[in-house]
Amino acid sequence: MKTPAEQSPKRLLIVDALALFHRSRNALLRTMKEGMRLPDGTPTTGSFGFCNNLLSFLKKTEATHCLVVYDAGGNFRKQQSEEYKANRAKNSEDFYREMEIVKRHILPAFGIKTLGIKGVEADDVIYTVSRTMENQFDEILILTCDQDILQCVRPGVKVLLFNSAKNTKMMGEEEVKEKLGVMPEHIPMLKALSGDSSDNIRGIRGIGNKTAVKILEECEFNWEHVLMHKKVNINSDIAKENLELTKSVTVSSVFTLSPTDLLLGAGTYQQVDILFDKFHFESFKKRRASILKTLNINDSRK
Repeated sequence: MKTPAEQSPKRLLIVDALALFHRSRNALLRTMKEGMRLPDGTPTTGSFGFCNNLLSFLKKTEATHCLVVYDAGGNFRKQQSEEYKANRAKNSEDFYREMEIVKRHILPAFGIKTLGIKGVEADDVIYTVSRTMENQFDEILILTCDQDILQCVRPGVKVLLFNSAKNTKMMGEEEVKEKLGVMPEHIPMLKALSGDSSDNIRGIRGIGNKTAVKILEECEFNWEHVLMHKKVNINSDIAKENLELTKSVTVSSVFTLSPTDLLLGAGTYQQVDILFDKFHFESFKKRRASILKTLNINDSRK
């Protein structure tokens, strides 16, 4: 007999772990003077916020499958450019301690598959999964606050652009075109010309987003023609280097994933109860039945 998840439309929720954790943690720290800590001093503000938002989006999207993707360290783009993401502030020790709680305790208890590949950015892993598995799901949704991931959007693949729990926008192809002026597949070319301040990628002087869109349209999105454009050709080397930094790449080691690996329901009610007790997540205990249902976990005590 099929489980409820197998009878439903197959919907995969891919979560950009660092993006969701960072935004969830900062939102709570803005409202809490000291943040949340266990009696032994272990910080739990970010792990609680991540957990709360993850459960909320699993429920809202009615996801049947889930994959949480994280950066495992190392980055081949930094070998290409020392300036790439050099403007990023270093995170605190508490930040990394809480990320370990998410990876080693919360997600295993929920029975949710995680994936991080050394030397490869989470963006590339997400891009690869969305491309290689799109025909195996009725819908793929990507939860992130990183606009670079909008280049994953295509029919059947949408991005939930997260700003806060109450401010999240579903981005399909039309929404991406309205926001950026180009279709998702042209985002790398757009950023190669105009730059990307969040990743410390300098664009070509005098070319902002609107001018970049105009150039791309004039050249009918032909990259070779773009490089010969009068506003680009003098700085074509910069544009070429930028394109290599901005376009997502496929990762061969992801190809072994199957939908079965990502199906919700792998956790147990005992693991969930232990998790909530261990980290003093009292508010989650009150929502226990609803949470187990969201995670497709059977409560055999009933």
